[in-house]
Amino acid sequence: MASELRRNKWYKHQLLMNSPALARFLPKSYRYSPANLSKMLNLYPEIILKPVVGSGGVGIIKVSKGNEGVYHVHTLGFKQKVTGRDSLVPLINRLTGKRSFLIQYCIPLAKVGGKLIDFRYIVQRSKGDSKWIITGKHAKIGKEGYVVTNLQQGANVETVRRALQQANIKNIGKTMADLDYLSLQASKVFSRTFGSQTIWGYDLAVDVNGKVWMIEANCTPLVGGFRYLQNQSMYRTIRRYQAMNR
Repeated sequence: MASELRRNKWYKHQLLMNSPALARFLPKSYRYSPANLSKMLNLYPEIILKPVVGSGGVGIIKVSKGNEGVYHVHTLGFKQKVTGRDSLVPLINRLTGKRSFLIQYCIPLAKVGGKLIDFRYIVQRSKGDSKWIITGKHAKIGKEGYVVTNLQQGANVETVRRALQQANIKNIGKTMADLDYLSLQASKVFSRTFGSQTIWGYDLAVDVNGKVWMIEANCTPLVGGFRYLQNQSMYRTIRRYQAMNR
């Protein structure tokens, strides 16, 4: 059961929402239902739907409001325009199928040259040690026109500082401090429920105003992106911790 809950995005979102220090970093989220879809579209011009259990950006759906009741639906390899919510709901139901989905506020991600960026942070600890350490961090710069920034979908890797500079984020020092704080504090919160976990991978966002957000937490994060950085010391550190904790 614990293994299943570690992979459940909705359960992990609720754990973080219960922390007053972290709730401000979380986008408004609901379980998918036609009623909640309508509620979110009344609040925001763009929303994201994602599978409760999933990875690699597969299954993510972006819905944008256009003029005169038009909605633009965009997912991997699929774009469609529909008019009216009576047409939108059956389309979303077809795309989601029988899987459980979340609906979230679509964070207006900062961009580099028109391409969306977000950030992968790896936080680890040794078995039996309560102290969490950030062992790796890098930016992911998505392909132009893509709604996801996953490496599996062709994103490129850059250092966090360099990506923030390229995105013209004003207070880079504070932004980087917030990214560190969010990843470390989230790990402390999760350790109360998942006591045996020794690694977390976080997909974090910075919006166009420099505000930091949690996108999601991964219990079995991919770390291959760190090999593409010129300095591979973070990759070696991550692998060393993984070897120690086997």
